[in-house]
Amino acid sequence: MEIHQLRYFVAVAELENFTRAAQQCHVTQPSLSQQIAKLERQLGTRLLDRLGRTVVLTDSGKELLPRARRILKEVDSAESWFQQPEGPPASSLKLGALPTIAPFLLPRVISHFRDELPQVALTIVEDYTDHLLDRLLKGTLDVAVMALPIDDPRFEVEPLFREGLLVALPPNHPLADKPTLTFNQVRQEPFVLLHEVHCLGEQILGFCRQQEFQPRVVCESAQISTIQEMIRLGLGISLLPEMAIDTADDSIVYRPIRKLQPYRTIVATWNRHRTSTPPQARLLDILRQEETID
Repeated sequence: MEIHQLRYFVAVAELENFTRAAQQCHVTQPSLSQQIAKLERQLGTRLLDRLGRTVVLTDSGKELLPRARRILKEVDSAESWFQQPEGPPASSLKLGALPTIAPFLLPRVISHFRDELPQVALTIVEDYTDHLLDRLLKGTLDVAVMALPIDDPRFEVEPLFREGLLVALPPNHPLADKPTLTFNQVRQEPFVLLHEVHCLGEQILGFCRQQEFQPRVVCESAQISTIQEMIRLGLGISLLPEMAIDTADDSIVYRPIRKLQPYRTIVATWNRHRTSTPPQARLLDILRQEETID
């Protein structure tokens, strides 16, 4: 039993005429008649009685007609759902982000996304790099906002923007009045750094090692907000990402490192073997525009 056979059958039953049914279905009458006959053979029963130019339903035809109408209605509904100009709607989207990115970047992105797609249920997951990648592979996340490096061919990785890592220090620090700093100027300073469990913490230590500089770490934390509070208390200085700067807060000053400015590259990552949805595509567009979002 095929969909077009049911469509032909319903047309004949409703119009009570093979010629008019063939015209409505845009096929020749012999072709329509052949398909009806094939349907009857498959079901093992007569569905229509031909009485001259008139067609009437048999008892079997009367039983099939409401069922065929329901089937065709569901088929037409499914086709309409998938043929929308923007594609089939997705009811949910799961977005992951690193803890050193989520509180600074995602509020603006989420606000923009909800303004455009309020009907999509957006779930946010904040986690470390390895855990986010594992969730992407298992399909429990659709997209993750992370930082390079990500060296795994199972993922699509799209760079979004690059941000500098700045020296953060209290405003009364002797180096605070300098517009730029060098590594030599901070070599002897106590540092408050992110724990190496964060990829950013590992990247900062790696950059220091490249400069043959081992920071004197007096405190490690898993939260940027904790590090900022330690800086305010004068316990040390740090290297923090630009997105962590609060322009309304003058209790911490941020200074670039001259010539050898460290940075990280923020990327959008997703499983290359999963099918993208329209909400996911729109989210990626919003992330690409992040630097212009107010």
